[in-house]
Amino acid sequence: MQLSESPKSELDFATYQERQYTEVSQPAIQVRLEHLGIGNRSRWNGGSWEPQPYPGFALQAMVDATHDNDALANKLLSLQDRVVATIQRPGVLYPLPVSSFHQTVANTFSADRLSESIVSKDLLDKFPKLIDSAFQSLEPRHYDDPPRMRLIGISVFRTALGILGVFPDKNDFDRVISFRDSLYSHPDLSKIGLKRTRPFIGHITLAYVEDGLDTSDKAALSAELESINANLSDQPLSFSMPKAELRRYDTLSAFEYDPAFPYFTL
Repeated sequence: MQLSESPKSELDFATYQERQYTEVSQPAIQVRLEHLGIGNRSRWNGGSWEPQPYPGFALQAMVDATHDNDALANKLLSLQDRVVATIQRPGVLYPLPVSSFHQTVANTFSADRLSESIVSKDLLDKFPKLIDSAFQSLEPRHYDDPPRMRLIGISVFRTALGILGVFPDKNDFDRVISFRDSLYSHPDLSKIGLKRTRPFIGHITLAYVEDGLDTSDKAALSAELESINANLSDQPLSFSMPKAELRRYDTLSAFEYDPAFPYFTL
């Protein structure tokens, strides 16, 4: 996702909320559509998709982590179907499986950075324990309800399509940012090169762009997103995020659950 903000700082609440609403507006979508790139996250072999390697670890709030999100998962699948069906040619939009739907609460290491900072230093097996140790030193949370994000519309990223979220309650936003601040400033994690590379942006990726779109494709997609987003403005979706789980992935299509991996209650 293209961002103009400094990657080493978070957006304040008001700026964050305004940015999200701007990005689901038609003028912003039109601009983004003109600058679409190719994700190279999956390859169409003529009959099915073959997810491409992109290894890493991330702290994620999975949609399927709580039954509170069951209706949301079904709605996201329906929206995904509408978006993908807009492009009549196969092999253009790669729809992510529902089991992969998530909010990245905090990035850690992926691709080249994973190789350089973790694999080359023989930390691959030790990394989950380092995260767990850091969690143990963080102040535990005691809240009655998990943070909730309101999903307000589908936006166009640099190489993907996803649904963006805002926070009806500023305290929920602050809880997420506080967790990120604690994680990225932890001395033991800083020693191995963990750092904030971008501000938090609430979103769930629905599909990657894997082939070029012509003018008619973009026009059809723009019209469909306008229709979807108009409906979502009247009936926004709620996403419950009770915890940030460490997940390992080899592609961006499947995020492995391991009961030995740590999680942090948000």
